[in-house]
Amino acid sequence: MRLATTALAAVLLLAGTAAAAELNTGKDLVAACATYAAKDENAMRDPDPCRRFLVGFFTAFKASDDAQREAMVKGLPATSSGGCVRLPDFLSYRDMAQRLVRYGNAHQSELAGPANDLAKHTLETDFPCPPR
Repeated sequence: MRLATTALAAVLLLAGTAAAAELNTGKDLVAACATYAAKDENAMRDPDPCRRFLVGFFTAFKASDDAQREAMVKGLPATSSGGCVRLPDFLSYRDMAQRLVRYGNAHQSELAGPANDLAKHTLETDFPCPPR
């Protein structure tokens, strides 16, 4: 069962990011999100590569988090390879796009890596879990 839950989370992660396949690298993501963040409020809901990426990313993030919680309830060992993240109650796509751009510009070495990694590291940096 644990393997099935882990496999499901991996499939959802890949499926969620396939919707924004044109954003392969951190550089692609930062460029797209800079354009998105600069749009006026009336254009924010238009189809946009950055927004599509964020929808897919957060859908996969939620599925993975749900799978980890289910495993924890069943007493299975944690399988997360990332840092602990505590998201705020509300985070707009524009705010997340701006955060991605800031993080990418401050961490130029990550721009050549996968867009998913850049997004994940942005969350881990901007929204770490409080100390215990």
